[in-house]
Amino acid sequence: MGALATAGLRPVFIQNRKFIGSKQSLLDFILQVVAEVCPDTCSALDPFAGSGVVAWALASCGMQVTAADHLFSNYAAARAFLTTHPGNASQTRLAESLAALNRLPGCPGYAAEHYGGAYFTVENAARIDSIRDQIAAWAGAGELTRQEELVLITSLLYAADKVANTCGQYDAFMKHMGHAPYRSDGTHLVDAMVYRPLELGMPHSLPGGERHRVICADANRVVAGVEADLLYLDPPYNTRQYVDNYHVLENIARWDRPPLVGKTRKFARDQLKSRYSSRVHAGDALQELIAAARCRHLLLSYNNEGIIPDETILAAMERRGPVQVFSADYPVFGHGAGRARRRPVVERLFYCRVIR
Repeated sequence: MGALATAGLRPVFIQNRKFIGSKQSLLDFILQVVAEVCPDTCSALDPFAGSGVVAWALASCGMQVTAADHLFSNYAAARAFLTTHPGNASQTRLAESLAALNRLPGCPGYAAEHYGGAYFTVENAARIDSIRDQIAAWAGAGELTRQEELVLITSLLYAADKVANTCGQYDAFMKHMGHAPYRSDGTHLVDAMVYRPLELGMPHSLPGGERHRVICADANRVVAGVEADLLYLDPPYNTRQYVDNYHVLENIARWDRPPLVGKTRKFARDQLKSRYSSRVHAGDALQELIAAARCRHLLLSYNNEGIIPDETILAAMERRGPVQVFSADYPVFGHGAGRARRRPVVERLFYCRVIR
């Protein structure tokens, strides 16, 4: 604690990231259903971890949690928040490292060349370069444990997301950097946070991190190989690929510095695209996953705008046992022409008590 106080680091919490489909606002609903239908649950598997907030919430309830995601950026963050403990990371070294990284001047490189003046200010993109290079150098020299490296990468991802010139996803950047945040007619031009200097904070890790596990792999492969009391499923709902929405953070996390193409500056990422975002393949992928599930309780979160028909979901789950459906209304933000609009969405939790 002394090192943290000396470093003056702000805490960073798992929900402090802008993430499409995050269940942060629905956690009470999800946990209420879990408590009602499977109060005896001791272990849980979340193979579509995404932002990680549900895995965190289940772990906070005392469950032993396995989380997984096929994007490295999501995997790194889940590792940082869920599995950091004194046996794999020194809080003193983390605090000292974060403080040193915050003192680094910007050194224009790959991020500044490709993302400066677009997704970030030139100054913040240059800071991303110097910070990410330093993390890689420390890791390469053996000065960090793997867990410490992932915590530092996560801190950078959250700091970058906070100052990004986007509306919460990276499929495109806002085109008015240098302007005031809003026009007089209310059109959102640029987030005021974009102009703030990038600042790293300390990811707030969950106590008891040695009990949990995080895997970077395809959800269907994970489900076939991991047994748990509760299987919580939160697959993508629509045809927008998550790697397209978060390609910038994925690229920073991996730091392979591949060639980028197009106005939105994306890297080749076909191997990171999900079948669950394909109208042709999503239903088959879900049926395969449910058939392979090794659990006593199966809970699927899928809203009324999803691309998989309810009949497909129900048929797949009913092959494993009796099904109940719980629902909750909640508003979400959609973006169009720079204007944020609320629209009503119904979140459904499909629950199956697995008996076969």
